[in-house]
Amino acid sequence: MRQTIVFMIFLLMPLTIQAQEEREIIPVDWKEVKKVAEQDPQRIKDLVTRLSANQIDTTMTWQERILAFYGQSYLESNDDTGEGVMDLDKLMNEKKYEECLSAAKKVLNKNPLSLKALRHAAFSIGYMVKDSTHHYDVTIREGQVYYNRMNRIFNTIATTGDGSKEHPFYVTSVSDEYMFMRYYLDLWEISKQYATDSCDIIELKETSKYYSQKLIYFEITRVMERWKSMFE
Repeated sequence: MRQTIVFMIFLLMPLTIQAQEEREIIPVDWKEVKKVAEQDPQRIKDLVTRLSANQIDTTMTWQERILAFYGQSYLESNDDTGEGVMDLDKLMNEKKYEECLSAAKKVLNKNPLSLKALRHAAFSIGYMVKDSTHHYDVTIREGQVYYNRMNRIFNTIATTGDGSKEHPFYVTSVSDEYMFMRYYLDLWEISKQYATDSCDIIELKETSKYYSQKLIYFEITRVMERWKSMFE
């Protein structure tokens, strides 16, 4: 299964890894993000539109990308359990690629930055293009659009930290942790996972050429907020 997934990734577009390059780390200022979401949500919506455009907006700063992605979490429902999101894995596992693509598009209409929906949209198209027994009305170029947007978000997450205890990567959902590890850092095997008040800590069975440490830290302040609001 892993080999098939990796093949699909490279079929769509070579992965652009920037997570461990020398560049400024910009931690997420949750208080500021929440303040903008409450007082000027249109600003975040405009930034989301720019970040999710088919062609990359090279004028966007990293701070604007961070505000778009993390601010979006205050405007939409939980990315793990939102309407339609939980159906994606089931449809993909059942190889109902057309239905999976349709469901992913519906999720993206509400949240254009949903990593899970972007992944399922891109991979569904990849499998449909690869299927020579059907004539699906999709092209690999359409899949690249979704994949490029997904990679744009990965680069944004990578800017928030380096995976260390001092500089964890910031996430808004647990599924984003695994998406980021697998499809950005090529980390697939974990030994254990445990949490502190503000971080998920994942112990890796193996490292990769993109991440060389045995532990990877994710800052989960927003994840905990979302869980709390769900139960309330």
